[in-house]
Amino acid sequence: MDSAFHFAHRWELEWQDDVDVLTLGHGVQVKVLYRDEEAQHTDMLIRFPAGYVEPRHNHASSHSVLVLEGVQIAEGEPLHPGDYPFADGSRPHGPFEYPEGCVVFASFRGASAQHRYEGSPVGEI
Repeated sequence: MDSAFHFAHRWELEWQDDVDVLTLGHGVQVKVLYRDEEAQHTDMLIRFPAGYVEPRHNHASSHSVLVLEGVQIAEGEPLHPGDYPFADGSRPHGPFEYPEGCVVFASFRGASAQHRYEGSPVGEI
C-alpha cells in the first residue's frame, strides 16, 4: 500500500450473499472491508436476516464484533448497538440469535473465518 490508511466506504460496497467468507448462507450477507491474507486479518460488515439463528460453532480465528443495528442474542445475552462480544474461535461458541435482524462489524484474526459445526466435513467442534 502507498498509504498508511485503507478506506472502505460502507455505502459504496455491495452486499454479497455469504457462501464463501463465513459459510453461513441462508440469507446472511457480507461486505468485506479489509482483507490481509498474509497477516490473517479480515474486517467485514455482516447482515443477518430477521429470525436467523447461528448454531454453536468454532472456526480457525478469533473475532471481535460490534453490534451496529438491531439485536444479537449471544448465548442468551441480548446485545444492542454499541455492545461488543469477543470469541476465541478455537473454542465452541453460540448460538447467536437475530430475532429482528442485525448488522454487525466483525474483525477476524486467524487462518479462516469459515464456520465449523459438529459433524461438519470442515472440522469438528
